[in-house]
Amino acid sequence: MYAKNKIKTGLALIGTVIAIFGCVSEEDFETPELVIQEPEVNGTMIMIDAALGILGQEIEKDGEKAKVVFDDTGNFITGYVISSDKASNFFKELILQDKDKHPQAGIRVLIDNSPLFTKYEFGRKVYVKLDGLSLGMQNGVATLGISEGNAIGAIPSFSLDEVVIRSTEISEILPRLVTVEDFTDKLLNLFIKVDNIQFNKNMVQDNNVFTFAAEANDQFDGERLVESCNTGRSVVLSTSTFSDFRGLKLPAQQGSFEGILTKNFEGDTYNLVLNDPTGLIFDNETRCDPIILDCPPANQGSSLMFEENFTDLKIKDLEDKGWINTNTTGGKLNYKIGDFAGNQYVQITGFRSKESVYEVWLITPELDIGISTNAVLNFDLQAGYDNGNILEVFITNSFTGDPKDTNWIKLGATIPRAPLNAFGDFISSGPIGLSCLEGGVRIGFRYIGGDPRATTRYHIDNIKVTCN
Repeated sequence: MYAKNKIKTGLALIGTVIAIFGCVSEEDFETPELVIQEPEVNGTMIMIDAALGILGQEIEKDGEKAKVVFDDTGNFITGYVISSDKASNFFKELILQDKDKHPQAGIRVLIDNSPLFTKYEFGRKVYVKLDGLSLGMQNGVATLGISEGNAIGAIPSFSLDEVVIRSTEISEILPRLVTVEDFTDKLLNLFIKVDNIQFNKNMVQDNNVFTFAAEANDQFDGERLVESCNTGRSVVLSTSTFSDFRGLKLPAQQGSFEGILTKNFEGDTYNLVLNDPTGLIFDNETRCDPIILDCPPANQGSSLMFEENFTDLKIKDLEDKGWINTNTTGGKLNYKIGDFAGNQYVQITGFRSKESVYEVWLITPELDIGISTNAVLNFDLQAGYDNGNILEVFITNSFTGDPKDTNWIKLGATIPRAPLNAFGDFISSGPIGLSCLEGGVRIGFRYIGGDPRATTRYHIDNIKVTCN
């Protein structure tokens, strides 16, 4: 009887509720509009570039670890949010730039809170109260947060609302159009657009296309080489292994990038970072891979101009003779001297390097072919454990000292293929005519790939340049 009374009472209450609310208009249930009022900012407003200028002065006096400590200054900076953690490619940080159009300066703000895009949307203008904060260089970029010894730490979440204050303004951010060749530290922390770029072909080969950041040796970030179609100069696109799009395949076409210019963890190499994959618009099906040097047909010359067979040498001996052996992506992988049955050669392989991207160069000393006729290049080459053709040979007569900003011309060298689990035979790659070049030249063997997807091993031997 008690149970029945409870049921009746419940039904009566439901009926009462329906009767009360049945007469109410739907308009009375509409969500009220959230009104954000422009905050009153009491203090002195300084521009981001002014704050960076003050930091620059301190660095000039005290070195790279110098910091600017804002204590009872009453100063604010203002800027527009150009980063978004919606796709998880940024984490606990905001990137701010000074203007929505034609930006001149940017800054990174560390915040111990996530996600941030729900409150600090892309394009949102914000004010940052500087009192209690410190500004310094971290990972090679200007970073704002709280002082933690020699480092910059994140602004605590409990003080976020009073330190990073939202404006009512949300602007359309127009990217600053630049080229890879334009990159300088003044462009760091800016939203930029780079046209006419593509991923290096070794990363988008048929049936062996890299993902953004889901390869076996991608730790924290996947790093992928992007090349300028104007000059061939390369830069790294960095993607977090926690990003929502880490498993997507790289596009094989060429096109444009819209995102943020920053630096790698060591702070010594420029990196491009996307907010999400829509920042890549690769819609041009025609790639811009290097044009091969087209000299007249080569006949073997009778005079030996240059020869290296690597006998009884160590890699340091090569460097003492003027060779350059460098990993331009900052890793430890380099060319080494190999030996089989008493025959020495130069070898390179990315196998077990644990480097998710590498660009390694072996460059000859300068060869003067200005007074020669019919200069011809020959060398022997062996491939093994083949998972992609990732060696290319170039020449330049305008070497700058840095292979990354040198204008190289590709040579039509024959690059052999080999079994997946064994070595192929040595082949002769040549003759390659060089007679349409003049002056001092250098020949560069460039090895690009990433462990474990592109790690083919190569042996180079018996390099000769002859002439008449």
